[in-house]
Amino acid sequence: MKLKFLAGSLALLATHHYSFSQQNAVSPPKEVDLKEVNVTASRMELPLKRIPQKVELIKKDAIEAIPGENIGEILKRTTNLDIIQYPGALVTVGMRGFPATAHSRSYVLILIDGKPAGTNNLATIPSDIIERIEVVKGPYSVMYGSDAMGGVINVVTKMPADKATGKIALSAGSYGQSNFSAYTSGAVLPKLRFSMGYARRAQNSDYRIGKSNLLNVSSLEEEILDRKSYGDAMTNTQYQINTLNTKLQYLIDDNWSVDYFSNITISNDIETPGNYWHSNGMSKKDIDRIANYLNIRYSKENNDLLISPYLSTQNEANYDNNTDSAFIKSNEKIKQYGLKVANTHNWGDLRWLAGADFDAFEVHSKKYSDKWVPTTPLRPNHTRTAASAFTQLAYTWNNLFVNAGLRYNYITYTLKADEMLKNEKKTAHYSNLNPSLGVNYRFTKDLYVHASAGNAFYVPDAYKTAGVYKIGKKLYVGNPDLKPEKSVSYDLGINYGYKDYFNIDLTYFQNFYDNKIVNDNSRKDTTSYKNATKGMMNGFEVLFSSNIASLWNAPYRLELFGGATYFLNARFDDEVKTKTGTMEKVRKDMLYIRKATANFGIGFDNNQGFSARMTARYIGHRLENDWNGNQRPDITSGDYYDHGGYQASDKILRHPSHLIFDLSSHYDINKHFRVGFSVTNLFDENYTEKDGYNMPGRSIMGHVSYQF
Repeated sequence: MKLKFLAGSLALLATHHYSFSQQNAVSPPKEVDLKEVNVTASRMELPLKRIPQKVELIKKDAIEAIPGENIGEILKRTTNLDIIQYPGALVTVGMRGFPATAHSRSYVLILIDGKPAGTNNLATIPSDIIERIEVVKGPYSVMYGSDAMGGVINVVTKMPADKATGKIALSAGSYGQSNFSAYTSGAVLPKLRFSMGYARRAQNSDYRIGKSNLLNVSSLEEEILDRKSYGDAMTNTQYQINTLNTKLQYLIDDNWSVDYFSNITISNDIETPGNYWHSNGMSKKDIDRIANYLNIRYSKENNDLLISPYLSTQNEANYDNNTDSAFIKSNEKIKQYGLKVANTHNWGDLRWLAGADFDAFEVHSKKYSDKWVPTTPLRPNHTRTAASAFTQLAYTWNNLFVNAGLRYNYITYTLKADEMLKNEKKTAHYSNLNPSLGVNYRFTKDLYVHASAGNAFYVPDAYKTAGVYKIGKKLYVGNPDLKPEKSVSYDLGINYGYKDYFNIDLTYFQNFYDNKIVNDNSRKDTTSYKNATKGMMNGFEVLFSSNIASLWNAPYRLELFGGATYFLNARFDDEVKTKTGTMEKVRKDMLYIRKATANFGIGFDNNQGFSARMTARYIGHRLENDWNGNQRPDITSGDYYDHGGYQASDKILRHPSHLIFDLSSHYDINKHFRVGFSVTNLFDENYTEKDGYNMPGRSIMGHVSYQF
C-alpha cells in the first residue's frame, strides 16, 4: 500500500495532547488538567501554563497505554524528537537539529528527578517507575549547564503512596519477547513511605526486518536499505535487561523531608549485531549501572530549599565476539556525582531562585587485544568537573509572565596521560555565562504567545580530542585543538485552545551555531574532527489536539492529535581545500538531521474500562556518510548526494523517509485486572534510523496486569 497522501498531510496534523495545556488522550474527565502541573525541570516548579520555554508533558496514563518498555520507545510514540535506536538495547535522542549520537555525550541532557541519569542510553531506563516525563525543547543551560544544548528530558519517578498499593504485569509476544514487572508501595511507619519495583525485559529470538514500505521508495533507496534485508532476520539481536528501583520518603516534620531513590540496571550478554551485514563482526556486551539520588527539602511559607547529592556508576563491557569463549575486548566505567543546591523564595507575584551546582564526570576506558592483554583504548581516561552558580527571577503581572536567568560555569577538563594513545596529561579550563529570557503573554483565556531566548556551551568529548581507534579499515583520530561548541537560540510561538475541543500551538525556532564539530575526512581512510565556522538551523513546530467527542457531549473521548517539526534550514559553513590547494568556505547541509519529523494518531476511551489508540511516526529524509559502501557494490559515485555543498567524492547518501504505525488497546475487567494487546510497526515497515541498522518489523504482544 502506498500512502503518498500522508506525507502531504503531515503539515496539517499537529502535535499532541501531551503539550502545554493538554490532557491525556485516553484519560477520564476527572483527571487534573495538565495546565495545573508544576514542571520540576524548571527547578522553580513553575506551573506549565506560565512557562515560556517549550515544554511537553507525557503523563503516567499515556505511558501505561503505549507499547514500550523503556523511555526511548515511549518518546518515539509520544513526542516529536529525533530518536535513533540500534540493535543491542541502545537508544539515543536529539532535539531541534542537535543530533542523536551513540559515540559521545549527548546534546540533550537526560535527568532523573532533576539529576543526571548517569546514562545517555534511553533503553536502560524502564517505563514502569515513571510518573511523567518532561521534555524541554531548546537550550536550558541556564538551569543545567553544558550538556543541555538541545534541550532537557526529565524523568519524574513515582512517589511512594500512603496506602499499600501494588501491581504485577506480564507481557509476551513476537521474537520471544517477554516482560515482567512488579511494583509495591505504601507506608511502613507513620512518617516513612516506601516503594520498590522490579522489571525484566527479554528478547529470546532474533527479530525479523520489515517486508514492505508504505511510502514510495526509489530503487536507490531500496539499495540503501539493501533489497536482501526485506523480511530477513537480524542475526544476533537477543537481550535481557533487569532493573530494580527503590524509593524511600521520610517526613521529618512539617518543614523538613528526605527522599532517596536508587536505580539498579543489570544486563548480561546483550547481543550486538553491528550493522545488517555484520561487517565489523557480531559480539555481545554487559551493562551494569547503579544510580543514587537524595533530596533534602525544607519548605516553610514562601521559601523552599532543596539540597540534592547524587552518585551513579555505569560499567559496560564489550566482547570480541558472541561465543561463550569470548573475551572482554573493551571495558568502560563512567562515574557521575555531584551536589545541587537551590533555594526559591516568593514575594507575591515575584519568585526568585538562586543556587549552585557541582557536577563531576569521570571515564575510565580499557581495551584488550586478547584476554587481559591491554592495547590502545578508544579514548583516554578523563574527568570533567563543573562548578556553577545560577539565579532566575519569575514575575507575574496580570496576563504577563516573565522569567530571566543567568548561570556562570567554570569547567575543568583533564585528559589523563596514556602511552598507548601517545598523549600527555592535558588540563583545559573553560568558563562562560548562560543568560536566558522568557515571556508568556495571555491575550484572552484561550489565546497566548510565548517566546524564549538562551545560549548554550558544549565541551568537546574525549573521543574527538584524543581518541585513536579503528573500525574496519577506517581509522579515527582525535584533534586536541578542538574548541567548544556554542549556540544561541530563539523561539516564538502562539497557542490557541478552547476548552477540551481544540488546541493548536505553532512555534518558530532558530539556532545560531558557532564552532560546530564536524568530521574531517581530508585524509584517506582516516576520520578526524574539526571546528566548522558557523551554522544555522531554523524551522517550525506545530502541535495539535482535539477531543472531537466533546463536540456532541459524548460520555467517551475520541481524540485526534499530532505534531510535526520542519526545518527550513540546517546548514553550516565549512572550510575545504580546493584542487589548487587554497581554502574555500562552503555552506553545507547538516548531516544526521531529518528534514521533517512527525507524530500523529487517534485515541479512544469509553471511560468504562476500554481504550485504544493508533499512532504513526514519520521520519523524514536524512543525509549520512556512506560508511558501508563496501557492503553495497551496486551504489556508484553517481548515486551520491551532490547538492547542499557536497560532491560525489564526499560519499553522502540521502536516506529514505519512513512511516511507522503502532496500535495498542486494553480493557479493565474490573478494578484489579487489565488485559490488552499491542502491535508495533503494524504495516511491517523496513526502515532504519541509522544507516545499516534495520529495525524490527511487525511485533505483536499480549499484556495482562493485576493491581491492588
